Amino acid sequence: MDILIGLIPALLWGVTPLWVHFLGGKPIQQLLGTTYGALIVGIVVWIVMKPDITISDFLWCFVGGFGWSLGQLSQYNAFRKLGVSTTTPIVTGLQLVGVNIVGVLFLGSWQSGFAKMVGFSAVILVVIGVVLTTRTGNGSASPTSKREFTKNLIQLIIGSGVGYTACSTFPKVTGASGWTTFPSQSVGMFAAAVLFSLVIKEFRDQKPLFDHTTLRNIFTGISSGIGTAGYLVSITLNGVSTGFTLSQMCVVVSTFGGIVILHEHKVGKSLVYTVCGVALVLVGGIMTSFIR
Repeated sequence: MDILIGLIPALLWGVTPLWVHFLGGKPIQQLLGTTYGALIVGIVVWIVMKPDITISDFLWCFVGGFGWSLGQLSQYNAFRKLGVSTTTPIVTGLQLVGVNIVGVLFLGSWQSGFAKMVGFSAVILVVIGVVLTTRTGNGSASPTSKREFTKNLIQLIIGSGVGYTACSTFPKVTGASGWTTFPSQSVGMFAAAVLFSLVIKEFRDQKPLFDHTTLRNIFTGISSGIGTAGYLVSITLNGVSTGFTLSQMCVVVSTFGGIVILHEHKVGKSLVYTVCGVALVLVGGIMTSFIR
């Protein structure tokens, strides 16, 4: 039963790209709806769990939530331009690499020589996996298509790499628990999404704050928020390493959901590259979860 609970976040996080696809909308509408739903779950967690949140905890987690919205906006944009089955393993890999590198440089992770050897070996595997998932296996693509793909890929790497790394590492500065982190982080997620919609002219012109499509995407935020709550329960029942490892199965759900359910074109070499890339990202993630 504990393992099944540990798979709840993998399932709910993994289907998030599928929900936003079927619920529709532009990236800013999807982001706003997601953060509205996440804020609802965050408030429920705060009311039920009554975590002790200091000002320092709130501020660091708030900034982390701000970073999450940047990363998520980049990811929603990439879903439309690169596809779910290409975007998801890249984002997962970027987060694994970014979080672990920041952990080593600033948070005292991997202090022993053995931990560093295993950790950096895992990072190399993840990087190779990410590179493989960007391979299309189509050597006949036009130069224009390749340039467009590269531009979108760079935007994803910068936005999601920086945003998700901040989301995962900033709360660790104060050592805040998960139940403390999520309510504060959900406020930062919400605030950032609203700010983006008001400040960036492209988004402001769309008037997305209370658009019906935005409100429809609240379901996405509630679903992923419940997944986050499930993850916090899982690490209590299964331990951090096992809970984290189980949660990373979300990349399998998203990637193959994109191929099978959304009918994204992956055949021949492209499919082989994707499967191998996802496998390497998972192996790297599992390796890093068992070292300190």
